Amino acid sequence: MSSRRALALVLLIVAVGFIALIAAINFRRPAASPFAHAVLVFDVPDELQESQAPRWGLPFGAWRPDRPTVWDVVRAIRHAADDDRVEALILHVDGLDWGWAKVAEVREAVLHFRASGKPVYASMESGGEKEYLLATAAPRITAPPLAVLQLDGLTASALYLRGTFDKLDVRPNFAHVGQYKSAVEGYTRTDMSPPAREALQSLLDDEFAVLLDSLAAARGLTTDSVASLLDNGPYVAGQAMAVGLVDTLLHPADLDTMVVRMGRGTRRTETLWHYLNRLPMTDDGARVAMVAVEGEILPGQSRENPMGGRVLGEETVIAALRDAASRPGVKGIVLRIDSPGGSADASDRIWREVVRARRRKPVIVSMSDLAASGGYYVAAGADSIVAQPGTITGSIGVFGGKLNVLGLYRKLGLNVETVSRGRHAEMLSPFSDFTPDEQERFQQQMDAVYRTFVSRVATSRALDTAWVDSIGQGRVWSGRQAEDRQLVDAMGGFERAFAMIRARAGLAHDEPLAVEVYPRVERTLLQRMIGDLFDEGDDQTSVMATLRATPAWHAWADAALWPAGAALALMPYRLDIR
Repeated sequence: MSSRRALALVLLIVAVGFIALIAAINFRRPAASPFAHAVLVFDVPDELQESQAPRWGLPFGAWRPDRPTVWDVVRAIRHAADDDRVEALILHVDGLDWGWAKVAEVREAVLHFRASGKPVYASMESGGEKEYLLATAAPRITAPPLAVLQLDGLTASALYLRGTFDKLDVRPNFAHVGQYKSAVEGYTRTDMSPPAREALQSLLDDEFAVLLDSLAAARGLTTDSVASLLDNGPYVAGQAMAVGLVDTLLHPADLDTMVVRMGRGTRRTETLWHYLNRLPMTDDGARVAMVAVEGEILPGQSRENPMGGRVLGEETVIAALRDAASRPGVKGIVLRIDSPGGSADASDRIWREVVRARRRKPVIVSMSDLAASGGYYVAAGADSIVAQPGTITGSIGVFGGKLNVLGLYRKLGLNVETVSRGRHAEMLSPFSDFTPDEQERFQQQMDAVYRTFVSRVATSRALDTAWVDSIGQGRVWSGRQAEDRQLVDAMGGFERAFAMIRARAGLAHDEPLAVEVYPRVERTLLQRMIGDLFDEGDDQTSVMATLRATPAWHAWADAALWPAGAALALMPYRLDIR
């Protein structure tokens, strides 16, 4: 046998052995089988996305296992509410790295399950206001004896890099439109401007008011009582029980055992992930497309950002919208948006496609945690917009610019010499500042983009241009504040959006819907099997998900990676209200 044939035989044996190993790993798992009486256990993940990871992105990204999305979770819990085999639901709540709108969405699904007459229990192992708000969907809350409930109020912070830039001799050259468009302040100031502080305080006040109302209603307290409890926090578990924030001290496993034994006959626990895997891909009923718009908006295909987070590729979203709009059986489109914005040009092109899709069938926007700046730009093209009270929205404004790094280079012993032809040839060079004339010209570019942004919103929403300008100016609003200013049509989540689709499509108000998710992320059988190798279990997040960058790293990466001179419809800072 020749050496070439021998090598081919060895490779074939290795490949067959590898496939056999993968198959054995998959087949060792218990087969899905019907169950008669079950307690559904939801180990709430610390991260929850609106869509599956894009096929293109980081190395080996396509090989990672799929994780349930917000829609998967909501669909499974609502389905279980009507499933006679499911008799109770237990939530195990720990630290959550979601926004307030996602918490509200999942909480509404749990409240729907509870309204079916089935008992709901929650175990809160740690966390603060977000975690506790989700736990209060259950009438009975437990905590381990040594748990600490970090219930002490809300904060929002903003990072400023100007002091570091000065030390490094990096000179920011930026322009913005909108007195509240404070994203640029992170690069140009060392502290918060009065307009930015006004907007942030207003947003925090509204989020805090919604929190107090929700907790008071859930625990049968007054809002003043809840405010007092938060002022006196945080609490160890015994203290939380003494003041009525939790009902019983139990370890999570003991809660599971107690609930299983409370029922009649033989009951067992079933994880929400296993239950979800038993459900059909779509339900029966009228077909509705759900197009996920998640991440920072950029040209090209959707992908994962090597610095962390998702990139929402303009081409991917436009293709998904065209696909959904062209399918005769699809009765309407729900555009699910979770985006802080990004490229103004890419946002404008997606907006155009939303408007085109709207001419063929109803398009309803359902806002998640963020629909700000470019995210709102995209939303404005739809028939109607639905938001949660805690959705961060608006920020109708733009900014752009560049960093002059020549001083930093010289500190490092480097130098750059440039020759050019043309008065403004070096306008976007990273080795020079704007001249006064260039600064004026660049400001005019930003003004033109802002006028277009305002015009798109005014035309799509049938609003007066002056009114949109007055509530724009780069200001960020809560969902509730945005509704008051006609930027949003209604409060709610998936179910409210589906109700609007039914009404506009002429369907009965109780017509079942079969929801098809776009963009379609398809992986080969081999990719899915290998993904299972990296799956650390139903209740674990991926290793890559734990490698999150710090806010300072994100800010530096944003400044370095955004193209010089690009007009950005991006929300101010990376707002995280905790």
